[in-house]
Amino acid sequence: MSTDHPGRPFRYGIRFKIAVSIGVIMVALMAVDILWNLSLQNAQAENEALEKAEVLAAEMRAAWDFVDMNQEVINRAEDGTFRTKHLVCVVAAKSISMLFTTETDYSIRFTNDTPRQAANAPDAFEQEALAAFNADPDRKAFWRVVDAGDGTRVFRYTEPLYVTESCLECHGDPVGELDQYGYPKEGMQVGQVGGAMSITEPMGIYAAGIQDSMMQQAIMVLFMMVAAFIGLYFVTSRLVLQPIDELRSAAGAVGKGDFNYTLTVPDPGERPRDELAELTGEFDRMARDLEALYADLEGQVRSKTDDLMVLNDMLNYQKRELKVALDRLGDEVAYKNEFFAIVSHELRTPLTSILAYARILNADDSLAPKTREAVGEIESNATLLLNMVNNILVISKHAAKKDELLTEPVDFVDLAQFVRKALAPIAADKDVRLTCTVAPNVPLSMADWEKLRRILENLVNNAIKYTHRGGFVRLTIGFEDGETDSRSESEKADTNAPDGADAPAGWIVMRVADDGMGIAPEELGQIFELYKQAGQSANRRYRGTGLGLAVVRDLTELHGGTVTVESRVKEGSTFTVRIPYVPVIEEEDEEA
Repeated sequence: MSTDHPGRPFRYGIRFKIAVSIGVIMVALMAVDILWNLSLQNAQAENEALEKAEVLAAEMRAAWDFVDMNQEVINRAEDGTFRTKHLVCVVAAKSISMLFTTETDYSIRFTNDTPRQAANAPDAFEQEALAAFNADPDRKAFWRVVDAGDGTRVFRYTEPLYVTESCLECHGDPVGELDQYGYPKEGMQVGQVGGAMSITEPMGIYAAGIQDSMMQQAIMVLFMMVAAFIGLYFVTSRLVLQPIDELRSAAGAVGKGDFNYTLTVPDPGERPRDELAELTGEFDRMARDLEALYADLEGQVRSKTDDLMVLNDMLNYQKRELKVALDRLGDEVAYKNEFFAIVSHELRTPLTSILAYARILNADDSLAPKTREAVGEIESNATLLLNMVNNILVISKHAAKKDELLTEPVDFVDLAQFVRKALAPIAADKDVRLTCTVAPNVPLSMADWEKLRRILENLVNNAIKYTHRGGFVRLTIGFEDGETDSRSESEKADTNAPDGADAPAGWIVMRVADDGMGIAPEELGQIFELYKQAGQSANRRYRGTGLGLAVVRDLTELHGGTVTVESRVKEGSTFTVRIPYVPVIEEEDEEA
């Protein structure tokens, strides 16, 4: 709502909007009323002009007919002889019209398509009327309000004049013969449209009357609308805006915490008079509820504060207990990892000795076949046990975050041959064909030789384990330069290189493929997790700890590389390890 308080900006409030809306509606209604009445007044003026023109035309026809019917009397001399006096119907009609229009603004003239005098030639409106009469013989009149050319408007009215028997003497056959007045005959026939009577009435008197009438009506309508506007505005202010003002003031007071407002509230037992009274009652009930709530709010806040303090003390106590439990758990995990590392390290020494003696015995050609077979079993099982111990040691170091790369120049030909030689007894025991291939373009690269060996031994060992007798396991090592990187987008995103690091000059790609049992698609996403195995079940055929592939993943990521798998059930699997190629700086210095 608008306000008149000094210093406050003007607002387009409800009163202003109601006043403008009512004013616009009234102006629109007044304009519609004026236009409608103007249309009615113009139509009425045209009807009055038409009636006057019809009366004048009827009088002129009566004079025409009178002269035509009395031609015999008019043209007889006193002695009874016939002598024309040249007082024919058209001459009499023109004379009467001239006398009638001399003292008025009216115009009455007679015309046709072939006038004998230039003054009687039809104008544009009369030509249009004659064409209409010729096109429709039954048409009785043709009229219209037109512009006179000087800024005034006139009413034009025409009626057709038909050829009668008396007209043939001057206008009949034969065509071209001179009549008694020396004009050639037109060859007209009885009933034909011979011409038209044209009447012109000025519309000025009607326009002045219309203007006066419209002015009086506009003043009356304006007076009534202003009275209605004032009445409606005051009624609206009293019944609508005043209760809204009271509600606004009460709402402002309640917003400031003052519940001593003035508001006309209906009696609770009485039905509200209207929607505003109902709204006022609902607002008052809400305000009283808020007052009661505020009155008790301080006590409620104090109670809630005490509750929160108790809960906060309990939370702090639980945080302390949780910290103690976490510290104890951390110590236990550290003890466990240290224990695993110590035990694994201690187990590696006797296992290495067992493997060494088994290989020495296996190299003795004098051993009996059964003894050699037993020595082979000792060597393969000791190899498996050593692999398991190494995996436990790697996992323990990774959990303790003690992993670090001991980089050195790695010759991947030697690495592949070492892995093949170490796992050959296991492959031979299962009758699995194990092959190793290193591409000629694989360069020396700085890496952790021992950790790469662990990666390949775990992958090859897994491949042998899940491959049936008579199958194959193939280890291939290749090189991809940086420009022909064949990694997928997901592999590139998973590369563990630090942000902002330069792209490697190439990639060492190690693949282990087999034609074994394969891995189900739903298991591919979890085989690199700890203690997860493909085909894992209570009665699974292939035993193991589920550490091998987790070790492969950790050691590959430690090198900044990736490991992926492609597999089909009953067709085999292919594990691919990619690590960045790091040039051997020392060799370049020596060559330099």
